[in-house]
Amino acid sequence: MNIQAEKLNVLQQIINSNDVNLIKDIKSLINSRDMDWFDGLSKGQQNDVTEGLNQLDNGNFFSHEEAKKRFGYK
Repeated sequence: MNIQAEKLNVLQQIINSNDVNLIKDIKSLINSRDMDWFDGLSKGQQNDVTEGLNQLDNGNFFSHEEAKKRFGYK
């Protein structure tokens, strides 16, 4: 695949299009790829992830096997 030719082909299709929804979809796709998944979380979710990472860094964790035992899974 010639990436430069593909890019030019896509750009030409965009330039020739009058489909507002297509342009919005392309813009949304580009913006979503730029966004870090963490930024898409709520503040509470971000705090939970950060807390979990801090717990891991401090050695405060247990194995999957231990979790299964603690919560009664076999």
